Amino acid sequence: MEKLTPGSKCIVYSMSSNEMVVKTSGIFRGFVPLGEDTSICIELDESHGEMKGKLRLIPLGAIASIDIIELVEDEEEESEEEKIYYS
Repeated sequence: MEKLTPGSKCIVYSMSSNEMVVKTSGIFRGFVPLGEDTSICIELDESHGEMKGKLRLIPLGAIASIDIIELVEDEEEESEEEKIYYS
């Protein structure tokens, strides 16, 4: 595995502010910058009840472990000719 890819199903175990372990299961949607920190974005699955479909941001520093349930293959990157640059 080279990297966690958007669309992959996973379970994230993270530490809360009161030192409890929080279990988050769902679909990895990507990384989100928050100020000087970065978080991962997880779309919650049915195990979260009414919260299903909501997005949860977990700061990278709070992550204890990640279980990869189903890894989605990384899409082929566009060739240099197809990339569009804006300035």
